[in-house]
Amino acid sequence: MAYEIRLKISTPSKVYLETEAASVIIPAVRADINILPRRAPSVFVLDFGVLQILDRSGAVSDRYFIQSGMAEVADNQCHVMTQGIIPYEDITFDEAKKRIETAHDEQGRLFFQMILDTQLGIHRRYLRTLKLFSEKTGQPMTQEEIIASIKADLENLRQNQDQW
Repeated sequence: MAYEIRLKISTPSKVYLETEAASVIIPAVRADINILPRRAPSVFVLDFGVLQILDRSGAVSDRYFIQSGMAEVADNQCHVMTQGIIPYEDITFDEAKKRIETAHDEQGRLFFQMILDTQLGIHRRYLRTLKLFSEKTGQPMTQEEIIASIKADLENLRQNQDQW
C-alpha cells in the first residue's frame, strides 16, 4: 500500500495550497528535511528556501520559494506556515532583482536575494547566516554588510592560501 502525506501551506492571510504528496522537502534552518509518510510528529523552524513536492517516483512535481516560517508534522500531515510564497516558475531572475531594490524591509530583500541565489545555483542557510554574522560583530548587520564581510574573509583566505 502506497502512503502519502497531506500537505497544507498557509500564509497569514489564507490557506495557499492543500494537496497529497509522496513526500515534501522543506527548507528547515539547519538542513533541508524530507518529510515522508508515517514520520514521527515533529516541528521545524523554516528558513528562506525552496519547498519541493515529490511524486511517487521521487521526481519533483512542484516547487515554491518560501519566506521562512514553521512546519508541523503529525499523522501523515505536514502543515507549513510561511510569511510569503511564490511558485518557482512565477518569478524571473530580472524580476527578483528589481524586487530586491523595491522591497520595503530587510526580510523582503533577503527573500528576493534567496530567489536570485537559487537561480544562480547558490545554496545557503539565510536565517542562520544572519544570526552567525550578527554574533560575530556583536551587533545586527544588514545583508550588504554581511556580504562585504564574507567577501573580505574570502579575500583574506586567498591571500593567505600560499602560507598553508
